[in-house]
Amino acid sequence: MPRTRMSEMGSKSSDASDLARASAVLEQVRDGLVLLDDAVVELADADERLGLAGLIAERLALEPEDVVRALAAPSEQVLTVLCRAAGLNINGFSAVLRMRCRTRGAIHSPARALAAFHEMPVETAHRMIQVVKDQ
Repeated sequence: MPRTRMSEMGSKSSDASDLARASAVLEQVRDGLVLLDDAVVELADADERLGLAGLIAERLALEPEDVVRALAAPSEQVLTVLCRAAGLNINGFSAVLRMRCRTRGAIHSPARALAAFHEMPVETAHRMIQVVKDQ
């Protein structure tokens, strides 16, 4: 099945359309037309923070604002958990970190954040998200 590049789907626009675009992209990810990490990399590389937040939030049944807060937080820990639980691989998470660095400034240690992401079991990230949801 041929894969569609997100750049073929439209151009960057307002925050509301970014969220709508992310929702449409998530549907294409579910349908196997776009790989999750390809979608994340393209949104992150285009600095579409709200679209990216909407995509991650929808995969985790969270509010986009929760992801936006994690992107803006002083530490990468919450963002690491969110991205791991959402099913990103290391390339997708790396793109999110790059976007975060461009929009927020340098992080303490990208290597440490990438290592923490890689070492965190997906099941652990899911449990952590569930604990927060249950509160």
